Amino acid sequence: MKRLVYIILLLLISACSKWTETESIQLNYLRPWDQNPELWNKYKASLVDYKASDHFLIYARFDNAPEKAASERNFIRCLPDSLDFVSLTHADNFSAYDKEDMAWMESIGTKVLYQVDLTKKGFTTTGELENYLDKVIASVKENGMNGYSFTGQYVLGNALNESLASVAVAKLSAAKTDGQVLVFEGNPLFIPEADRSKVDFFVLDSENTEYAQDLRFQILTALDYAKVPAAKLLLGADMDGTIRNEEREKCASVPELARRVVSFGPLAGLGISNISSDYYSYDGNYVVTRAAIQLLNPSH
Repeated sequence: MKRLVYIILLLLISACSKWTETESIQLNYLRPWDQNPELWNKYKASLVDYKASDHFLIYARFDNAPEKAASERNFIRCLPDSLDFVSLTHADNFSAYDKEDMAWMESIGTKVLYQVDLTKKGFTTTGELENYLDKVIASVKENGMNGYSFTGQYVLGNALNESLASVAVAKLSAAKTDGQVLVFEGNPLFIPEADRSKVDFFVLDSENTEYAQDLRFQILTALDYAKVPAAKLLLGADMDGTIRNEEREKCASVPELARRVVSFGPLAGLGISNISSDYYSYDGNYVVTRAAIQLLNPSH
């Protein structure tokens, strides 16, 4: 009997070893554009039509070209398709991967902008800025980007800042071609009054505003004192930021400021910074951004 049991066990072990042998399986991935190219092209065309329509704009500041890409969150192709503008904060390091993604951005009508930070660059003369902007303009042309954004810190009575702002507006607005835009991020008072009409959009520096009452004051300053048209003004919101409403309740910055675009306006739209900080969790930045787009443009 023991001998019979032993034989049966050997047979079972032998059979199991055959069941668990590793076999390679060929997997065929069908991406959306391969499954139904005609439907995919209609989808892209609908995005282009939407962005050409009258709607609230969504602008994103994106940290492109990191030293080492950690995941898809580091590539502009993975941003929500409904974004109107993407401003590249590391445009000086525009990479081969960024260049590769430009075809996709163009096909869905998202404008990619070269961002210039006048404060971080530490320009001490207008000549330094002019030389730098010549390189920026050449890069925009070479890489097929859709315009420029720039930012600077407003300091009352700072003559150098005023000169730098004037040079930036003059050179970049003159360099624009058909369909390109010029955006300023910050306090509109940084731009001399005579130059503000040359800027297409302003993203207000409201990312760190603590209270809704202060936000209202910022908006009124931009509209009434700086004379920025409401149709050109976007509110700035940090993806990880918060703001307190009139009841002093702490609210997430992006959805709350999206609501304020309407209730304190209507204004042109919303600008989002720090968009790639947390991309893949169930309530991550992609989802938050999409929700803001839906909130401001429910039919999309």
